[in-house]
Amino acid sequence: MRILVVMTAKATLHLLDGEQHPSGFWAEEFVVPYTLFTEAGHTVDVATIGGEAPTVDRTSIDPDFLRWVRPEGSPDQDAANAAEYVRVIERTPQLKQPLAVESLGEKDIAEYDALYISGGHGAIGDLPKSDELAQLLRWAIGQDKPIATVCHGHTALLSLRDGEGHWPFEGYRMTAFSHDEELVTNMAGRLPLILEAELTRLGARYEKADAIWDSHVVVDRRLTTGQNPYSSKALAETFLRQLAEG
Repeated sequence: MRILVVMTAKATLHLLDGEQHPSGFWAEEFVVPYTLFTEAGHTVDVATIGGEAPTVDRTSIDPDFLRWVRPEGSPDQDAANAAEYVRVIERTPQLKQPLAVESLGEKDIAEYDALYISGGHGAIGDLPKSDELAQLLRWAIGQDKPIATVCHGHTALLSLRDGEGHWPFEGYRMTAFSHDEELVTNMAGRLPLILEAELTRLGARYEKADAIWDSHVVVDRRLTTGQNPYSSKALAETFLRQLAEG
């Protein structure tokens, strides 16, 4: 099977106070699903806005930072995980020369079996602003492709509307990076949007883990969503089971 991974190309995020905050894609949210997809024998392509090589958020490969973005009491494998993230990122050619979202047409999307939207705060800066990405996702929905997204990858869904102006995921159960988790980041109060609030406003039936940073995955019809970086593994495993079941 072929899986298209869509991810942010933004290296910084423009905050409400004017700061251009260093950002990018979150390593775990790309590396863990990518590894599981390829180990399962699937072909994986990467696409970004403009075909620009994505930038990894440096905090997502910092072992001293990773302990703050996993649930309390979870195993401390931060140093080994960070090293593995760096190794995979450096050895993945698709990250060096990704496809341009704008270059993909309806027939191209038909060649893929599924779409996965990777996260990171950088996604706020470009994914919801791309008309071409919105069209790509409309094609995928129209072709009944399974879609998975994690954390801030959901921002790609915000600008979607159907022919009558309705959000196509209204009434869907889903999870995403929570407001509680945003409040303990160093960007609290300065972000251009709060994803939990935006999804709820659009009509999502939002849910989250009982504790911040814990893994939580929701499946509703052809949409699979993961809450945060720690959800990446469970999200990818769930998505692979769906693909295997057809």
